[in-house]
Amino acid sequence: MIKIRSLQEKDLLCVTEIARQSFSKPWSLKSFETELLNKHSILKVAEVNGEIVGYIVLRIILDEAELLSIAVKPDFRQNGIATALIKNVLDEMKNIIKICFLEVRMSNYAAIKLYEKSGFKQIGVRNRYYILPEEDAIIMKLEIS
Repeated sequence: MIKIRSLQEKDLLCVTEIARQSFSKPWSLKSFETELLNKHSILKVAEVNGEIVGYIVLRIILDEAELLSIAVKPDFRQNGIATALIKNVLDEMKNIIKICFLEVRMSNYAAIKLYEKSGFKQIGVRNRYYILPEEDAIIMKLEIS
């Protein structure tokens, strides 16, 4: 069973390692610490049998949000964990935000499929947004009703 809870300072090393396993240019420990201290950010972790297996970072600006980062440990992917994380934060924020944005690598088909399944729509492209390797980003938007 997946348990989702707020990320705590004691979880930072674990989520930093998940980011390292998931991205060519992962967030640093300092990046996670900064977001954890930001009163406009929401950070959550997903646990399975007490083990942290995923995380999500969302930042709220007025009535909009941006999904900044989401990752799941490689051995736990394709089990609904990322979907549960997205649903959890969006359900929590549904009375606060009207729109949520994100960027995703154009080649990250699994993530694009996840976001589309969660209701996000492709609205544009940011040229050469990513580095290591250089790649365009698809901009996606979800309107919260």
